[in-house]
Amino acid sequence: MQEKMNLLRDLQEIDQEISSIEDVCSEYQQELGAFKQAAAEVQAMLDQLAEEIGQLQQEEAQLQLELLKQRDHVARAEARLPGIQTQKEYVAVLKEVDVAKKGNKELEEKLQLKQKEIAVLVEDQNEKDAALAAINDNAQARGSELNQLLSDSDDKLQKQKQARESVVTDVPASLLRKYQGLFKRRNGLALAIARNGACLGCNMQLPPQQYNRLLQGGDLQTCPHCNRILYVEVEV
Repeated sequence: MQEKMNLLRDLQEIDQEISSIEDVCSEYQQELGAFKQAAAEVQAMLDQLAEEIGQLQQEEAQLQLELLKQRDHVARAEARLPGIQTQKEYVAVLKEVDVAKKGNKELEEKLQLKQKEIAVLVEDQNEKDAALAAINDNAQARGSELNQLLSDSDDKLQKQKQARESVVTDVPASLLRKYQGLFKRRNGLALAIARNGACLGCNMQLPPQQYNRLLQGGDLQTCPHCNRILYVEVEV
């Protein structure tokens, strides 16, 4: 029985190391993913800004076209003034010019507001471009480091898995199933030390007779409280 317990203890140590490496790899992957997500979020905002700026620029171009037409209308109306023969027609054309100039002013004001809107969005776009460049730079620098760490971790993981295979071949199938179920349910601690009459896995007292059997090295014992496989440390 002591030999089986030694195998299980070796197996638990290996499995804990495997679990630790996998957790670290998961953290590395999450960090890599965070860079991608951050870049994607900024890119989405840039795409939205580009769409809005494009729409505003179309509206700006339309206003400029209307303003050119209105200015041309004023110029043509003013050019007619010297050739007018009657006072009534002269006054009518002056009124037409005045209305057209007011229209020009309104168009100019709308155009200025539109250009200000565009300028604000372009400034935001430039800031987002700089932010995206910074994210990409950090992702490239840290990404290379993380990829190397992942590669190193994978090498360690493969070595631990090979070590695990060499151990599990000597563990009886029924005992291995019991161990694996406990390892999963008990957060990586299928075996627990029994010391001073207590299970150190759950810190509960064991029945005295059970503890004595453990000290004597009898059959496999499990904690009646947490169901972990119990063992005692043998002093050398």
